[in-house]
Amino acid sequence: MKLSRLALFPLFLCLQLPVFAQDAPAVPKLRLPAGARPLHYEVELTLRPSAPRFSGRIDIDVALDAATPVIWLNASDLEISKATYLPAGAAASGVREARVVPGGKDFAGFAFAEPLPQGNGRLSVTYTGEVNLKDTAGVFAQKEGDDWYLYTQFEATDARRAFPCFDEPTAKVPWRLTLLVPKDLVAVSNTPIVSEAPEGGDLRKVVFGETKPLPSYLIAFGVGPFDIVDAGRACKARVPVRILTPRGRAAEAAYAVEVTAELLTRLEDYFGIPFPYEKLDNLVIPTTVGFGAMENAGLVTWASNLSLAKPDAQSIGFMRTYASISAHESAHQWFGDLVTMAWWDDLWLNESFATWMASRLLDKWKPEWNERIEAIAGRDEVMREDSLVSARQIHQPIEAKDDIANAFDGITYGKGGAVLRMFESYLGEEVFRKGVQRYLKKHAFGNATAADFLGALAAEGGAWVAPAFATFLDQPGVPVITPALSCGPNGAKLTLTQKRLLPRGSTGSREAQWRIPLCVRAEPAAGGDPPALALPVCTVLTQPTGEIALGSACPARVVVNEGGAGYFRVAYPADLRNRLVKGGATALSTPERLSLLQDAAALAETGDVPRADALRLVPVFAGDQSRLVVAAAAGIADSIDLNLVPDALRPNYARFIQKSFGEKARSLGFAPKAGAKESEDLKLLRADVVPLVARLGSDRALSGEAGRLARAWLTDRSAVDPNMLGSVLNAAARSGDRALFDRFLAETKTTKERRDRRRLLPALTLFPDSTLVSQALALTLDEALDPRESLSTLITASRQRETREAALGFVEKNFDALAARLPRDVPANFPYVASTFCDEAHRTRVATYFKDRSPKYTGGPRILEQTLEGIALCAAARRDQQSGVEAFLSGY
Repeated sequence: MKLSRLALFPLFLCLQLPVFAQDAPAVPKLRLPAGARPLHYEVELTLRPSAPRFSGRIDIDVALDAATPVIWLNASDLEISKATYLPAGAAASGVREARVVPGGKDFAGFAFAEPLPQGNGRLSVTYTGEVNLKDTAGVFAQKEGDDWYLYTQFEATDARRAFPCFDEPTAKVPWRLTLLVPKDLVAVSNTPIVSEAPEGGDLRKVVFGETKPLPSYLIAFGVGPFDIVDAGRACKARVPVRILTPRGRAAEAAYAVEVTAELLTRLEDYFGIPFPYEKLDNLVIPTTVGFGAMENAGLVTWASNLSLAKPDAQSIGFMRTYASISAHESAHQWFGDLVTMAWWDDLWLNESFATWMASRLLDKWKPEWNERIEAIAGRDEVMREDSLVSARQIHQPIEAKDDIANAFDGITYGKGGAVLRMFESYLGEEVFRKGVQRYLKKHAFGNATAADFLGALAAEGGAWVAPAFATFLDQPGVPVITPALSCGPNGAKLTLTQKRLLPRGSTGSREAQWRIPLCVRAEPAAGGDPPALALPVCTVLTQPTGEIALGSACPARVVVNEGGAGYFRVAYPADLRNRLVKGGATALSTPERLSLLQDAAALAETGDVPRADALRLVPVFAGDQSRLVVAAAAGIADSIDLNLVPDALRPNYARFIQKSFGEKARSLGFAPKAGAKESEDLKLLRADVVPLVARLGSDRALSGEAGRLARAWLTDRSAVDPNMLGSVLNAAARSGDRALFDRFLAETKTTKERRDRRRLLPALTLFPDSTLVSQALALTLDEALDPRESLSTLITASRQRETREAALGFVEKNFDALAARLPRDVPANFPYVASTFCDEAHRTRVATYFKDRSPKYTGGPRILEQTLEGIALCAAARRDQQSGVEAFLSGY
């Protein structure tokens, strides 16, 4: 906590309180001490969006388990002017004045001359707080046009910036908020307004209804000249759904209005539990850092780029992303809000479930979107993160505030969601659903732990479920299963061996063991008798090695990860993989083809198979009927660009790209043919392959087309298909000159559309002239631009072979200036700027530079550790695979 200014100290001294004990109370380290807990909060805040500070009073009904001389609360950057305590049942004259005990950045103690009695009482605190203009955390304000808006973001530990409170998820009680706001502005919070009245001067008093039990991180409010858009009614109780946008942007909420209520209704149907709150408002924030949307009970907050789009700028990606996030945040109203994890080590109970549920819902709602296959594509990326020694567990002990910040990562969201999908697939949808419903009903409006969920799932699916699931929760890593097929006089047998997948050069141990639910399918040879497993048979691999009898006939093909549902890699020996790949792997389902391709690529990256073997699969799958399989093949081709293609073989590499994808890319072009009717999948395929061929295939015709389209777009926003805008601008920049750069830059600085700036800023770093790249990077320090937007230039430059050195050098030269402009913990991510390097010299350079800087920012040490590990592993892979890649490319 930031204590009151020194000028406030006489206020406390003049109270002439009795002498306190000489020993100062011990300041908590991470969690509040046991012994005091809240029962109810009553909050009144005076809020002006354009003011630098706000004022407040909070009354907390507390229960004391024993007599105590001090009550500790969480508080950050609050100036406390007065605090009192009144025991329950005592006369007003029995109020006790408190002395505020400094508690560092996160705590404030309230000490009393004599111990407070055991039992209930009311702690009342009067204070002021800071309205943040850089961060989008705590209470913060933003200006859109000529208007100021005020918002909140409290997850994970920033409610303490708005009011002194028990800022822990287990402190889940009802709240009542009253806001004093300028009379011409809209005020919104978790619950409906119950009364409004003038409050003197230019203020209006807005009283909100009492909330259901909520932890502090789910409280939210907003103040501003919002447009309010009716999005209909949802669920059996006809719950009102609204979209609140910045002034003048109501028309951009059209897609949100179309789908939000329907998604909420479908979630209620699945859970079998009524929507827990009185309304669902969706409040739009102009720009955010560190989050895209937040599941506050009854008041979901959104970044504008994810929730608003002009009707003629609604891309397929925008609509699918909005639907996915809306499903995710709405699912949280049950998973996270109705039932809240007891502590941050079980954050997965919120985020993994919302990730899984959103994917599941979209797959049922819009099967043509192929969301189940999209989920497999997304799983691949988190498996790469999970192969690091520095990877977190899903259920990770929380020992410091850094650990809370680090918990919001791909492991919690992506791995947790993938593991849930695996167990749902194995148990069956209805059994899994019953386990989910049992869990939610038992812990409604309370808190729960991993053990609670696993117990509910085991009650429906069997006792084996809990220990099997725990092997994926309580240890990091990805299992890799190696199958071995043997056929002889006594029949066919499949031996499965498991170990931890680790990249070449890793210092980790492969001895980890999981209890892996999996399904195997064996297919008969042509003209032969079906094997015993002609239909999928499922088992749980509980030992390092297990066997499955296949009957008397030797199968033609064996699929170990049937349906692609498992969270594991399969290391097929060459003969078994070749049987599956033969004829374009048409015997496999789309999820199985995608999993096969992803596993081959991952095993090549870890050094378990030659990289050339994965590259040979690219032409096989480049013409696949599934866009997602083609995209995976394109990803393999792209994966060697940064560090494995020497300059002398760049022409060969371009020919490889052209031979694999060139014909399809040129037939599609950057824009659809006039009058052509295209499926959504074809439009998305264009975005996957055309930019790839233009960039790595050195396709001048495509680059020229991109340049013409980009120049047309600068004067006519309808000139480019919104699905391709970013790709067009980027491709145009890669072959652009100073004149085009100047036009991009001028448009960046003059456009009022955030969405346009978000497209233009990254493109500015892609021009081939290094002088222009330096000019683009300098935009992060340009006072005329919002650094939360211009930071994208640095991020983009760090991911390009030609500009990553300039990006790292820029950070090293300007670290302090960047840190001063950006939200407080964004510099924790700066080591990622070096994440694509692949040599020991850069690893040493990064370690030396960030050693003393990263620990200053929440989450920084782990980010640095993961970056250094990634560079070291890349260097080892490069030493191991460079010659093989060169030999492969020499054939083109």
